[in-house]
Amino acid sequence: MTRHLSTRRLLVLLLAVAGCGLAAAQGLKSVDETTTHFTELRIEAGFTKHFKIRDQSINLYLSEEIFSRLQESTYSQLADNTEVLKPYFRRSYTTVGLSYTPIPYLRIGADYTLKVHGNKFTASDGTANPANEFLRHRIAVYVSGHYAMDEWKFSLREKLDANIRTDSINPHEQPQTTLTLRHKLQAQYSVPGRPLKAYAYVELWNTLNQPVKYLNTYAGVDKDGNATAYAGKSFGQYLCSVRAQAGLRWRVDKCNSLGIAYRFTYDYSRDINITKSKQLIELTNARGFGHYIVVSYDLDW
Repeated sequence: MTRHLSTRRLLVLLLAVAGCGLAAAQGLKSVDETTTHFTELRIEAGFTKHFKIRDQSINLYLSEEIFSRLQESTYSQLADNTEVLKPYFRRSYTTVGLSYTPIPYLRIGADYTLKVHGNKFTASDGTANPANEFLRHRIAVYVSGHYAMDEWKFSLREKLDANIRTDSINPHEQPQTTLTLRHKLQAQYSVPGRPLKAYAYVELWNTLNQPVKYLNTYAGVDKDGNATAYAGKSFGQYLCSVRAQAGLRWRVDKCNSLGIAYRFTYDYSRDINITKSKQLIELTNARGFGHYIVVSYDLDW
């Protein structure tokens, strides 16, 4: 009995020591600030079918979007170097959706998007990364209101995105399903006597469920237990993207239209990597500045 009791006490003591060692190891390992500048070509093609049910307007739409990264450079403050990438396929979106207009000034809709991401690129030093394409899913619901005044039309849209990952992730680093709320304000001008429309919009993206518990618990100290710059501070949700676009739409005939636009984006992400061995936090504040050339074709039926 005494031997069994001593063995049990020894096991409890070892577990307590191991737990204390693990707790002491948890903390902030490094903080990096990265800045990315890129130029991207975006090609869009869409089909919209208009029909009515009991005098209510219904739109069924299908679209395909392809993104090709033309140029990209990323500076890392921690590594103090800049990585330049050659052109590569970025991603493609295939979307199907349905919208409903219950009253003339209001539209409600929902859509599903199959997202194919890729990282087929070659670094400037000639180092080739392995081809790796992977799938994600996005489900979105939105409501938009619009008001017309002579040749002008103004609209405001609120959209909730749910981006679903298909791979295995650490929930302390990122959620399996990322929720984002998007706010879009647009102004459109129809050129009198011509089948031409000019438009501009600004869109803000806010995160809703980025993980903060692990950061708030351990980012205040480093691996040696010393206070960091984040001591006493609390992490929360944040503005992750600002997008501004201006463009022209030309209606070729009753059913076909072409468009061209320029888009500028500012993106921010709080990237968290937790090391597997000691559960230390590697935090990266990633900022991106993007320039897009957008070419589009639409078929309305």
